[in-house]
Amino acid sequence: SAGRLSLPPLAFASAVPAAGACGTPNVMLCGARVLLASAAVTAALVPGAHAAMGAVKLDNYTLDKFISIPGLTVLAKLDKSYPYGEKEDAFKDLCKQVFPIKNFIIGEIPVAEYGDMENDDLRQRFKVEKDQMPAYFLFKGSEAFVKFEGFPDPSAVKPATWDDDEDGEWEPPMKSDINVDNLVLWLRQNGVAVPAVGTIAELNEVAKRFMKEPKTSDLDEATKMAKDDFPHDPKASVYVKIMEKVLEKGVGYVKGELGRVTRIMAGKITPEKHVQLTEKERILNAFLEQ
Repeated sequence: SAGRLSLPPLAFASAVPAAGACGTPNVMLCGARVLLASAAVTAALVPGAHAAMGAVKLDNYTLDKFISIPGLTVLAKLDKSYPYGEKEDAFKDLCKQVFPIKNFIIGEIPVAEYGDMENDDLRQRFKVEKDQMPAYFLFKGSEAFVKFEGFPDPSAVKPATWDDDEDGEWEPPMKSDINVDNLVLWLRQNGVAVPAVGTIAELNEVAKRFMKEPKTSDLDEATKMAKDDFPHDPKASVYVKIMEKVLEKGVGYVKGELGRVTRIMAGKITPEKHVQLTEKERILNAFLEQ
């Protein structure tokens, strides 16, 4: 519908460098800021230009400009023009989770299936069949990319009864479903520091230090933080219990427990239990982050 467009002037002004600020050393940085700001305005002004909150609409004109910006990491989603369903919901949740990351953007490339076939050339360029969308590509300042095609489950543990001679070489199962947890883990494996959701950042730092060299002093610190800083957050006690188990059984406990939790979640459990185990799964993963 027609109407006047209201843009947040302060947000836009912060993205555009002030006059005289683009000296020779800053030319590339200033150019990147102007491009980012221009893309945001274009998405707001151009009819039909639509992207999820936290994402930028890209096309066959702008994609190569963005992925060539030095120091900028781009996650591009190639999808049909009007996506919906669980995978699209996961994408929207991912956009919110990665929004705070500096020098990182999510781009959404809508591929039209009728009419002018907008961006279908990009679908062909990246060799994506129509029934394979959405497809995710990670760029780090160049045309080279990593495509999300699944990855071995890092929490999988070789069964004690597995016999390589009889059963063949054991391989961990693949995590290939397009959901928030898998995409976040994949991004982290590729060097993108995605902030954790459903965990406590301060205790995550203690947990990572603890896993390198488990010490009672770290457990004492976590216990004090849980009592003094997070007395009303039930997640805090989960950290303490995991650290107690690690001191008792060794660092291998975390990976083994993560595998056990994953197997339980794959079975029939109540929605309440699923929420509880999902929370524990995220905290266990925080212990395994390097």
